Amino acid sequence: MLGIFGRKKIGEAQLSEIFINSMLKMVREGFPMVAEIINEDPEFVVSPVVDEESHTDFFFIVVAGNLKFLPQRIDGGHSRFIIMKIYEKIARIFDTSSSSIERLIKQNQSEMDRLNYPSKNTLYAMSKLFFLKYDLYQYQESYYKSIEAPNPLILKRVDAIMQTFLWDWESISDEYRIVS
Repeated sequence: MLGIFGRKKIGEAQLSEIFINSMLKMVREGFPMVAEIINEDPEFVVSPVVDEESHTDFFFIVVAGNLKFLPQRIDGGHSRFIIMKIYEKIARIFDTSSSSIERLIKQNQSEMDRLNYPSKNTLYAMSKLFFLKYDLYQYQESYYKSIEAPNPLILKRVDAIMQTFLWDWESISDEYRIVS
């Protein structure tokens, strides 16, 4: 009970800024390693050629997945405002409207749900969307290529990659008291 008084305050806008800046940094610095891991994966019949600089789709996959976790970990009123602030910040970065960013992220989330149906595991959904966005099906054995499904061995590696890009919303809500 007394732990609630010991938590530091953080504003919704400040939290959204920290989240986006962290995601941008993680993706920019981490995507070259992601591309290298994928390009050198021995389970592909032909090595994919994922460009180390093609991290925009990856950024939106990571953000879309992380935002699916947010309402489960942060109070509803705060989570809606934080998400709107995140859309605004991304829109400024990509020089577009926040409604365009919102549509893009929701499309990614919808695609994740479709690709991973009936499972509701967001991490797996992120991995499957990565497979689709980077057109990795074509580099697999003919069986997996023909059914347009990721080889489970490769998918497990992609899951491990995606895990490293998940934001720890739970520790944020434990450590901070979110204020308007």
